[in-house]
Amino acid sequence: MRVTLTLAALAVVFAGAWFAFLGWDHEYYEVDGVAQGPYQPWQVIACGAVIVLACTAAFAYLRRVWLLAVIPVVAVVGFAVPWAARASQDDTGLWVVGLLFLLVGGTMGLTVWLAVGYAVVETVRAVRARRRGPGVAPAPRT
Repeated sequence: MRVTLTLAALAVVFAGAWFAFLGWDHEYYEVDGVAQGPYQPWQVIACGAVIVLACTAAFAYLRRVWLLAVIPVVAVVGFAVPWAARASQDDTGLWVVGLLFLLVGGTMGLTVWLAVGYAVVETVRAVRARRRGPGVAPAPRT
């Protein structure tokens, strides 16, 4: 039940991140005469940081290896649903390509991030256990 509630809360956080950082900005702006946007770089960076930090915190809280495959999917789908609802209003139809990039790239990136973090934590635990020496019970995992 704890896993289900945490994943549901994460999906809401990720949708909220889209609304908080990107959902309100629909205006394009010009840089050297070229249309840019509609998002400023700080909006995308802040939104990405919230998503990465929330995924990391959830994985550290739940501490189950199989969630390496689940948390990134929940993150990307939670973010992609409101993004796609807004982007589907695009007349060119290119939003579908953007959605594909978001789903595949976001899932892969978050999976790699969490897997590397998991590997680092497990390596540190193994080194600490080796330093304690043989016959010493490992520290309890909480």
